[in-house]
Amino acid sequence: MTSTSPTVTELTPLACLDPQNEGVKIALIVLNQPQSLGVLAALWSKAVLKAVTDGGVNRLYNITKHNTESWIPDLITGDFDSASPENLQFYKDKGSEVICTPDQDYTDFTKCLQLVVKKIQERNLQVDYVVCVGAFGGRMDQVMANINTLYEARSLTTTPVILLDDVSMACLLAPGKTALHVRTGGEGEWCGLVPVGGTCQHVTTTGLKWNLNDQPLKFGELISTSNTFDQSASGLVWVETSDPLLWTMGVKMP
Repeated sequence: MTSTSPTVTELTPLACLDPQNEGVKIALIVLNQPQSLGVLAALWSKAVLKAVTDGGVNRLYNITKHNTESWIPDLITGDFDSASPENLQFYKDKGSEVICTPDQDYTDFTKCLQLVVKKIQERNLQVDYVVCVGAFGGRMDQVMANINTLYEARSLTTTPVILLDDVSMACLLAPGKTALHVRTGGEGEWCGLVPVGGTCQHVTTTGLKWNLNDQPLKFGELISTSNTFDQSASGLVWVETSDPLLWTMGVKMP
């Protein structure tokens, strides 16, 4: 579920992994990090557009060696300093569109997102979420770069962008009120609100064990981590924020 009114945005951050939610449609971006086949398979089945960045080609090929013919992406992008030439050629021969994006002022993820948004518009696709899988783990600077892409995405698309792996998810909440639906069965026990881009002057929440009441969140002072859900809230968390705010929570795969 994703919807927006003048005053409230509604998100179901893990709708993309919910097997009962057959109607949700995503654009999928596979990054160059270790991949969980279970997560990838759940996302692949809901993806109307499938893209892979650079070295993600190697990750995709290696994890799907048992049946590569069923895992052909629509789009492969990057400067191709990591992708195996043999794997690139394999997917190209199978019909994947391969686009070189050499601009070093942007990460492979950001450049791929730019092209994915363009493809969605050109093909007039219905997309509820853009989901980037393999967004965490590995190098800390790359994790921070992926979070920075969430901020860059605000100028590219109004479609929510989700960062995901088999342990965690994150998305950026816009200023205003957001209703987060967190009862798909895939949510872990922990959650957090992190003011990565700067101070959030006013944050109010309901539906959490430790709620905020018109409080500021700021590095060096208060941030909300290792929080959890109020079990009496029926799987609904409300967040009202004066500034962009990172929402993150655990992922529990079956």
